[in-house]
Amino acid sequence: MKAIVLTPKTLFRLNQFSISDEWFNHFGLPEHENNIKRVVVGNIVYFLERELESDDCPVIVINLGAEGVFSDAPSRAATLERIITTARSIYTDSVSIPTSWRKHHEGSFLSIQATPRNYGWRARLHFNIRPRGSKDLFAFSRLDDTVAFSNLDLHLDIYDAAKADLAQAVLTAHEPTPMESRAGITLSQRLPQGFIQGATLDQWYTSKLTVEQRQFVDKPHDGPVRLRGSAGTGKTLSLVIKFLRDAIAAESDHRPMKFGFLTHSFASVDLVNSIGESLDTTGLFYASGKNVKLEVRTLYDLAHKHLNFELDQLIPLSLDGREGRRLQSELIETVLRELANSNIAGAQFQDVSPDIKQRWSAAASGGDKRLIAEVMNEFASVLDAEGVRSGEEKGERYAKGTAPRPAWLMQLHTEADRRFVLEIHRRYRKHLGEMNTLSVDQMIGDFNSFLDSNRWDRIRSRDGYDVLFVDELHLFTSVERQILHKLIKRNVEEDGRPKRPAIFMAYDLKQSPRDTFATYGDGDQNLFSASTGLQGSELVKLERIFRYTPQIAEFLADLDATFPAIDIPGEWDAYSGKAELESGSVPDLTVFPDEVSLFSTVFNDAHKVARSIHGGGRRVAVLCAGDDQFDTYLIAASGQFPGKYLPITSREPSSELRHAGKRFIFSMPEYVAGLQFDTVFLIHVDASEATLDAGDGIRRRFISNIYLGSSRAEKTLRISACMSRGGKSDILDMALDRKSLIETAPPPGKKRRL
Repeated sequence: MKAIVLTPKTLFRLNQFSISDEWFNHFGLPEHENNIKRVVVGNIVYFLERELESDDCPVIVINLGAEGVFSDAPSRAATLERIITTARSIYTDSVSIPTSWRKHHEGSFLSIQATPRNYGWRARLHFNIRPRGSKDLFAFSRLDDTVAFSNLDLHLDIYDAAKADLAQAVLTAHEPTPMESRAGITLSQRLPQGFIQGATLDQWYTSKLTVEQRQFVDKPHDGPVRLRGSAGTGKTLSLVIKFLRDAIAAESDHRPMKFGFLTHSFASVDLVNSIGESLDTTGLFYASGKNVKLEVRTLYDLAHKHLNFELDQLIPLSLDGREGRRLQSELIETVLRELANSNIAGAQFQDVSPDIKQRWSAAASGGDKRLIAEVMNEFASVLDAEGVRSGEEKGERYAKGTAPRPAWLMQLHTEADRRFVLEIHRRYRKHLGEMNTLSVDQMIGDFNSFLDSNRWDRIRSRDGYDVLFVDELHLFTSVERQILHKLIKRNVEEDGRPKRPAIFMAYDLKQSPRDTFATYGDGDQNLFSASTGLQGSELVKLERIFRYTPQIAEFLADLDATFPAIDIPGEWDAYSGKAELESGSVPDLTVFPDEVSLFSTVFNDAHKVARSIHGGGRRVAVLCAGDDQFDTYLIAASGQFPGKYLPITSREPSSELRHAGKRFIFSMPEYVAGLQFDTVFLIHVDASEATLDAGDGIRRRFISNIYLGSSRAEKTLRISACMSRGGKSDILDMALDRKSLIETAPPPGKKRRL
């Protein structure tokens, strides 16, 4: 074949299929795919909507020739996913190209990193965004080395041939796909969060939503509404159904409106688009509305769009994911080491509190990293959030202790302690400046300032939202929550009074794995404080659980019994989920003697389950509750279990998740928030992760991590700890005493080396 030609709608439809390398031999369709027609004209394959009646529409042309996009690609499925994301960034308002893909743009030409870094970083994928002045997208080559656009073969003969036969393809009836061509492509059985495909939007609304979900979907746009529920209660699904139903109603009534849907991660953007596109029969998700515009983005992506960093040649540290957080952590560790090695700094900060001095020494030597995590919290919640700088007025008030700080942050008892943190922050900002980049927290701080500017005030009526939907609100910092109401257009009632902001928010505080995303304690710090502009919102609570068995629900209820010991506001309700799935096995706990035996046993068991379970490895996950162990196991697994697992190391969507095959997923709980698995192995629920004398912040964060990881399991939950790290955490005691968690002995076996 010379090329594939697809409309945007059919290309995005491929996102709902599981595609293996076999598919790229024949480019077929499954037998029961009724929305797409496949036509072969000459040596070009066309995938078009069956109802398409004109060739006057944008198309995506993919070159299959010798220098085509799949030539020598180590993962053709991963390359296809990148083409789909690039097309979304052009034809919809759903996503921007991630900064980690190293985008380069000149005129109508665009190039990105061709495949994920684990396949090599040099290869580039090249696009022509407006070939021959059209509205088409032409993916024309993949090269193993970086080449200037002026030196590329543009392969326009391929594009011209594809366009020349497009009219004939539109007029040709659907041709049944030959049996051999159907290999390698199947409709994914499930979207994340247990969403079953096939039912229409009306069917979901009339017969599948619970009373509480329908109550939320029916809410008018007369003020903010909160949707609260435990993991598995269908919060995201309810948001998407309301988002789409309200947009369809506005389009039918010819009301010009802009609907926004904000999430915390690209993975959630991918989830929202997948659910929405499977329910949308109007084309609104494909930007075909005449009156209504839908925009689905991460908050960081939106900030990046408005602040025009590319014009200033600035690159955010990350728009999402582990890479940005890890780099922030490494920068702070570098600063702590600089300070520890400086005689001047040693004399300047000799009076810091003994506890901070001890942890400073441990962090600088690469040992205990808890101080680094607490300093990151301080930056996100106070210094970057409020624009506090050493040597400035705000910095002096902070140092003197007259500036307010949330009670749950690290204890800074003396002025010396606070000046020590200011010096870390000064040096940290200096390093970022030398790298010509901004941290995520700095970007959000700038975005918050931009939304208070005269510039935004002038364009708010044009670029603001009429209605805003927010998923995973529990993952947003207090500053990020303050941004939300500023994104809404200023609308007025018939009597001239300003309308309350129409913001629909879904959250579950127990799923927040980081302190900065679930503030608590004294002062104006709760989730819906006056500073957020979200106070006085209506509340809808969801209780029926559709994702896991009664046994897992019982374990989560017992795990929840540890929360009352921590000072949490009323938003943190007691667990009240009522499971709807059939009964399954009781979750179990295994305490291994050491990390080596835990690693080898769990990874071998996960591999066996992934090979035997219906749905393959994407239905099995090993989730690590400890940062250090996760990094260690990533290295060890690459040598001892090659080709048997799929790592997910950020909250960006994995381009390989749908194509995991028999490989199980290895990740951390926060990176798979929103995803669901048949079987979960939750490892390193160790006493050393959150000791009895640890602070409230550390204890709360660890409990949330365990809750989040456990609630990813639908049928089977297996927890492990190891004696070399203190044995099991006391957080599990209630569940063990009540028999919702049973302890089992580790199996005998040969040890592997890490």
